[in-house]
Amino acid sequence: MSMYCLVWKYKVSSNQAKFEEEYGRSGSWFKFFEPCEDYLGHDLMKSGDGSTYILIDKWMSKADFQDFLDENKAEYEQLNEKNKDLHDSEEQMGEFELLQ
Repeated sequence: MSMYCLVWKYKVSSNQAKFEEEYGRSGSWFKFFEPCEDYLGHDLMKSGDGSTYILIDKWMSKADFQDFLDENKAEYEQLNEKNKDLHDSEEQMGEFELLQ
């Protein structure tokens, strides 16, 4: 099986609980992507000091992600705007393909 992953890094200095709620497996981002059959879920990880998070979004392919984004751009941007105050910084660390 092929898998396309986007890796994000967040710095969160306050309100970690709210960040984890929104970006976790039952949060608004998961609920936004989950109806798409090509979305394979995501993993949210936290550093030992609790200030850095890594989020890995998993898709069947880059094309599947791009198609979903193109079809849902307005809602994606609204969700991004709604959640931007939950983190101090957001960095896309890269895009990766799973090796077999």
